[in-house]
Amino acid sequence: MKNLYQTVMSDAAGAPYLPQLIIRDALIPELLGDDKGAIGYWAGKSLARKFPLGNPKDAAVFFQQVGFGTLTLLKQTAEMSRWQLSGEPVKLRKQLKADNDFTLEAGFLAEMMAQQLGISAEAELVETTRKLRNQAVTFDVYTDPSDVIPDYDAPTPLAVISPTTPDTPATDQPQ
Repeated sequence: MKNLYQTVMSDAAGAPYLPQLIIRDALIPELLGDDKGAIGYWAGKSLARKFPLGNPKDAAVFFQQVGFGTLTLLKQTAEMSRWQLSGEPVKLRKQLKADNDFTLEAGFLAEMMAQQLGISAEAELVETTRKLRNQAVTFDVYTDPSDVIPDYDAPTPLAVISPTTPDTPATDQPQ
C-alpha cells in the first residue's frame, strides 16, 4: 500500500477522509487479517439493518453523508440492480491500493435491497469500465423474487435528512 498519509493529504480534497481511511485501510486490515472481506460484508449488512434506507435517492444521500462516496443506481431489473460508487473517497482508496476491497459497501447494498424487497439479496463487486477503473467501483446486487424472507417485517426506513442550501428549504426533514 502506498503511504496513506502522503496520498490522502497531497490531494486537495483528501484531508476530511484521513480519519476514515486510517481506520478502514490501515487499522482494520491489521486487526482482521484474512477475514477482512467476509467481516466487512457482514458489517455492511449489519449497518444496513441499523440504518434502513427506503429508496435509491436516500441511499445516495446516506452514502455521501457517511463518506462512502457518490452512489448511483445504473440499472435495475427484477433480479439484479447495478450500482456505481465514485467520488473522492473511492478515488483515494483506489490510489492507495488498486485492489482495495469495498465489501462493506457491498454488504450494505445487499441488505438494503433485501429490506426494500423482502427477498434474499447478495452483492458482488464487478469489473468497472476501464475509463472509470481508477475512480469508481461497480456492484451488482442479485435478488431472487422466489426467495422470500420468511416472516418478513419491513423496517421503518430512516428519515434521511438531505443537505440544504440557504436558498432551498428542507423538504425531506420531519416537521
